[in-house]
Amino acid sequence: MPGLLEGLRAVEVALLAPNMLGMHLADLGADVVKVEDVERGDYTRAVGFAHAGRVSLLHLRWNRGKRSVAIDLRAAAGVELFLDLVRVSEVVIEGQRPGALARRGLDFDTLRGANPAVVLCSLSGFGQTGPYRDLATHGVAYDAYAGLLPPVHTDDGYPSIPSGQVDVGIQAGALYATVAVLAAVMRARATGTGVHLDVAQADAAVAWQGGRLDLLLNGLTGRGGDLRQSVRYQYYGTSDGHFVLFQATEQHFFERFCQAIGRADLLEGRTGADVGEHAAGDVVLRRELATIFATRTQAEWVQLFVEADVPGGPVHDALSLLDDPQFTARTAFVEHDHPLAGRLRLVGTPICGGERSAPGPAPAHGQDTDEVLGDLLGYDAATIAVLRERGIIA
Repeated sequence: MPGLLEGLRAVEVALLAPNMLGMHLADLGADVVKVEDVERGDYTRAVGFAHAGRVSLLHLRWNRGKRSVAIDLRAAAGVELFLDLVRVSEVVIEGQRPGALARRGLDFDTLRGANPAVVLCSLSGFGQTGPYRDLATHGVAYDAYAGLLPPVHTDDGYPSIPSGQVDVGIQAGALYATVAVLAAVMRARATGTGVHLDVAQADAAVAWQGGRLDLLLNGLTGRGGDLRQSVRYQYYGTSDGHFVLFQATEQHFFERFCQAIGRADLLEGRTGADVGEHAAGDVVLRRELATIFATRTQAEWVQLFVEADVPGGPVHDALSLLDDPQFTARTAFVEHDHPLAGRLRLVGTPICGGERSAPGPAPAHGQDTDEVLGDLLGYDAATIAVLRERGIIA
C-alpha cells in the first residue's frame, strides 16, 4: 500500500547506523535510493552480532525498503550521475563522516546548483563543527559522551561497557534527523529553497539527557533522578517471578490502590504525601508492598491497575515482551522474503494512522542500478553498458 510519504524521493549515501534515517523514510513510503561504492558497498551487511543467511540483521533492518545503486563517486562521470539523481529527488542523506560528499565534489552548493530546493541532511557522530568533528566513533560512543552509559566493573576490576545498553544516540539521532528532513521538505516545497541540515548522534544523546543536564545547568544538583529509595514509584516482584512498575505516587491513586486490595490501613498516617518524593525512604511501606505484590502474578496486577485506574504496568526483558498482550495488539511488523536470509519478521515503524506501506527487503549491493538509471533517469541500455564497462557503475 502507498505510505504517508509516497512521492518523496531521497538519495542516500550512508554507512552503519545513519542508515536509520533512510529506513524511517522508507518505512513511511518514501523512495530511498541508496548509492553505494562500486567495490565494497555498505559493509553494514557484514557487521553486528546476529546474522540471518550470512547477512547482518542490522542491514536487513536498517536498509529495508530501499533501492541500491552502485556508483563510483571518485570518478567525474559518477559525480554527474549522482547529480542527475539529485535533480529528481527532494532529499540527499549524507550518513558518513563529515565532509564525505564534499570530498567527492558534492558539497551543498554543488547539490543546490543541480536542485535549488534540495534538502541535504548530514547525519554524523559529532556533527560538522566542533573539536570532535573528525573523531572516529560509532555505536555506544555517543551515549558514553552524553553521560548515559557510565562504566561498570567486571569481577576482576576492569571498567566495562554495561550490558543491555540500547544505543540512545544512534536511535535518537536518526529520529531527530527524520523530523528535521520532513520539516525542511515542507519549507522547500513552499518556498523552493533547500537547506543543509547538520544532525549529530552525540547531540541527540545529549538531548536525551536533557532533564538531568537542566538540573546541573540551573544549580539544582542532587535533586531527582535517583529512584532507588522510592516506594510508591518502584519495581515490585510478582508471584510468577516477574515484576511490575507501581506508580501510585499521587495520593488519590494510592487511595484507589489501597481500596482495590482491601488495605485501607496502609493510608493511616500517609495522607497528603509529597508527590515528588514518592514516599521515598518509607521502609515499612516498601516491605509491606513487596509482600502484597508477591501474592499475584504480573498479569493479575496489570489487570487490577487497569480496572482500578492505578498507574503502573509490566516490567519486561526483550524475550518476555514478545508475549505481552499490548505488544501483540499494537506492534507493527515488516514481513517479507529475503533471497539470502529467507523469511523475515522485523519490528516496523510505531507510527499509526494513514496507510501503512510495506517496505521490501534490504537490497543486494547495486541490485537496482539498471532500473534506477533506466526508469528514473531515462538512460538507455547502451549508455548503461558503457558506464558499467568503464567501472562507473556496478
